Amino acid sequence: MATLNMSDQMTALEIVKRANNPEAWRIIEIMSRTNEMLTDVPAYEANNGTTNTALVRKISPSGQTRIYNRGVGRTATQTKKVEDRIAMLADYSLVDASMVEHSGNVNAARMSEAQAIIEGMGLTQSELLIYGDGERDDEFDGLMARLNDPSNPCFIDMDGTGDELTSLFLCAIGKNQFHLIYPKGSNSVGVKHVDKGIETVRDGKNGEYEAYRSYFEAQFGIAVPNPESVIRIANIPKDATGDDIVDKVLEAKRKLPKGATTYAMYSNQGILIKIDKAARDKGNVVHTAADPWGKEITHIREIRCRQMDVILDTESRVA
Repeated sequence: MATLNMSDQMTALEIVKRANNPEAWRIIEIMSRTNEMLTDVPAYEANNGTTNTALVRKISPSGQTRIYNRGVGRTATQTKKVEDRIAMLADYSLVDASMVEHSGNVNAARMSEAQAIIEGMGLTQSELLIYGDGERDDEFDGLMARLNDPSNPCFIDMDGTGDELTSLFLCAIGKNQFHLIYPKGSNSVGVKHVDKGIETVRDGKNGEYEAYRSYFEAQFGIAVPNPESVIRIANIPKDATGDDIVDKVLEAKRKLPKGATTYAMYSNQGILIKIDKAARDKGNVVHTAADPWGKEITHIREIRCRQMDVILDTESRVA
């Protein structure tokens, strides 16, 4: 198994593992089945409670030439303040008390019954990370909203037309690049499970029974302190070949900032199938290798190719 680097170690899974919080680890592990971004992207505490403030540099300073006995003028960067807020997902699990008590392990049976709910939370989480709308007071801007302007140098057009298009995202991942955030002070990366105990509930037909009730919550957000750390390849048509996509990914990779410890691509299953087929002709570029957790995944050079099926293949052209 590969050795974890520092960026990998700061994923939500690794944080709760180090904190010896097996319950939070189990919840995040289940959520990651429907949200593969949790596998790669590190999570950091928001620096202002439930919001994160970053200064994004707009103009970089540059050095000046000089000669002996002659000075140089002052230069300064220009920055803008960006605030990213945290969203909160929540749901309840209700399980017949007699059923789980007959299982022999009440806690394991309750978590097993709650699994579908937690996986659903992971799916909703991935939808927010991609399609979140900051105009809503219960969401934040996802990657689509942040990269929806064709004039943005991080928006790359594959020239598809119509309304059967899709997108993929290339991310340079790290603390000063693209990462996730969770509420300040949380020792469970924003994940919470509250055991509500046994309650008398109705079955919808005026009948009552005893049930175990659990409350699950996940608080999270996105931070992009370096806007160049996320690139969207958009307007990808259905007839785009795997070779076309790989070539565009390699071209876009050159635009990502150097020095990130992890590079990842997020796309839907259809794109990944095309890339896997392209491996037959581009075996020196597209290959299968283990990620730091020993899971075999497709790579384009050092870019991990992750699947996020919430990314639609029915997008309209962005122009």
